[in-house]
This record gives sequence, structure tokens and C-alpha cells, in this order.
Amino acid sequence: MQKIINNNVEKYNLVIKNFEGPLDLLLFLITKNKMNIFDISLSELTDKYIEYLNDMTEKNIDIASSFIVMASTLLDIKARKLLPEIEPDDDEEEHISEEEMINRIIQYKKYKEISDKINDMYLKNFGSFSKTFEKIKYKEKVQYTGDNLDKQNICDIYISILEKNANKINKKAKEIEKLAIYERVTVKDKVKQIVNYLDSNNTMVFNNVFNVNNCSNIEVATAFLGMLELSKLKEVSVNQEYLFSDINIKKANQFGKVDLSNIVE
Repeated sequence: MQKIINNNVEKYNLVIKNFEGPLDLLLFLITKNKMNIFDISLSELTDKYIEYLNDMTEKNIDIASSFIVMASTLLDIKARKLLPEIEPDDDEEEHISEEEMINRIIQYKKYKEISDKINDMYLKNFGSFSKTFEKIKYKEKVQYTGDNLDKQNICDIYISILEKNANKINKKAKEIEKLAIYERVTVKDKVKQIVNYLDSNNTMVFNNVFNVNNCSNIEVATAFLGMLELSKLKEVSVNQEYLFSDINIKKANQFGKVDLSNIVE
């Protein structure tokens, strides 16, 4: 609240902060006057809105320009509703219709309700709970006084540390690396395997040839990619009747020598 002294007369200029905007004020008036938002009398709501602004003006409350713009828009809608319809001029500005204004109020009400719910969830930490801080108890530090410490003791301590570190090193680490065998499976290899099978057969049930009982997971996944590559090249047609059923691969009529040069490894 700002206190203004003009011509020895004290005047209080109040800045209203209760409403976020004109739509917020309209929604407040609808709720206050117990109107049905889906069956609003916009003419009556306009009168309530103007009356409220006039009341604020009499109380020297500063009104933002957006509220004045909304008042003029509502009056324009009300005037056009009362006056007979005139054929619109091409150069005439587009006016907001009564239906559009009511729809804006309804949409704003939905956003406001959702915003209130999110704010309530935020205040409740979205249902999460934080753990209380625990006091960590540290053991008392042992201070060495330096008694009976000479060059020989320091040398013995250093040698013992070296021996402990040497024992931690796995001397057979290089031999273990040789035991690790990495299986390299490529899409091109699986494409070849599928093509070779279809050379002798017209159809192939993917699940029977490539499954976790006969192949590793990486082989099954790579073979599936190979099947898709052949389908993209229109060398085969793929069919699956329903989810998780057998995948049937049938070679196309033009099935022949497949060019593997463009297939990714």
C-alpha cells in the first residue's frame, strides 16, 4: 500500500494482487455468484465485472491495463449481442464471440484446478519422504606420541607396507585375461545362415532355429536383425499372427543371391 500526499490531502493507492489476471477475476465472480460455468449469462457476468472494477476504482485500487482490456472486450460482446447483426466488412477487425469467451473461461478453470493439484503435490513432496539426518559417530583418533621410534622401526614399517601391497597384486592376472573368450556375432553371419536355410526350404520358423535353448541371447537378437535386413531387401516376407507367436519367414518369389555388401556387421 502506497501513501500519496497531494495538496495536503492524504490518499491511499492500493495495488490489487488477489487475481492473476482478468480470467481469474471472472472465475472468482462466477464462483461468488454461484453461476453454472457451462451455462453462463455473459451479459450478467459483464455487469458483475464492471461493477467490481468500479468498486475497486472508488477504493483507489490500481487496476492493471489487462483488466481494462477485458472490460472493453466484454462490453463489445454484450453490445454486439444487443444490436442487430450487420454484414461484416472485410477490413473490420475480428471480434471475440460470446462462445469463444466462455470457452476461454472454462479452459482457464481446468488449468487452474490442475495447477492447484500440482501445487498441493509439490507441498507434499509428491508423496516422497526424506530420511532424517543421522549423526555419524567417529572413533577417537589414536595419536602416536613418537615413543621408541627410530630409523630401524621406520624402515621395518615401510617394508611391511610394501609386502602387504605386493600380496594384493594377483600374479596370474595376465593368465586370467587369456581365459576370457569373446564371441563375435555379426548380422551378416546370421543373414548367411538364414539364406542357406531358405535355399533348401521355402519357409522357416524363426523361433525353432533361433531360441535361447539352442543359441545365446546375443545370437537370437542378431539373427532377428538379420531377418529384418532380409525383409527390408524384399528377399523374404515375415508374418506373426499374434504377439509372442511363432515368426514365420517365407522367401520371396525373386529370392536369389543376396548382396551382403550393404549389410551392417
